[in-house]
Amino acid sequence: MFSRSAGYAVQALAYLATQPPGRLIGAREIAKATQIPMPFLWKILRNLSRKKLVRSFKGVRGGYELARAAERISVQQILEAAHDRGRLANCVLGLGPCDERHPCVLHDSWTDVRTRMDSFLEETTLAELATAHRPSRRRTRA
Repeated sequence: MFSRSAGYAVQALAYLATQPPGRLIGAREIAKATQIPMPFLWKILRNLSRKKLVRSFKGVRGGYELARAAERISVQQILEAAHDRGRLANCVLGLGPCDERHPCVLHDSWTDVRTRMDSFLEETTLAELATAHRPSRRRTRA
């Protein structure tokens, strides 16, 4: 439903949100943990930094961290930073222009779905995503 860039941005930020405060994470670690190709990741991190969702620090001990608490970053903000409103803004049937003056047969139904999805994206925080997808630690028997 959303672009690959948007998906990668959400994954990278969710990974950063699982890290202890103050720990800087290198791009290679993020790429390895999330399976995001490095060239893609560098572009995404640069853009997220420009949009003030991450901070970057150069040097041997440099890396990335969230620019503010994960509880204060909505999924909608991440998608906007990735320049992606997804297919929610388009005609659900892919028929080109679809608006109140020229609606497709699903326009009214899709408007309700789009409104609920917009609310979900605005209300869901990065912290919620990171908690929901945190890798579980299995206990092993001694």
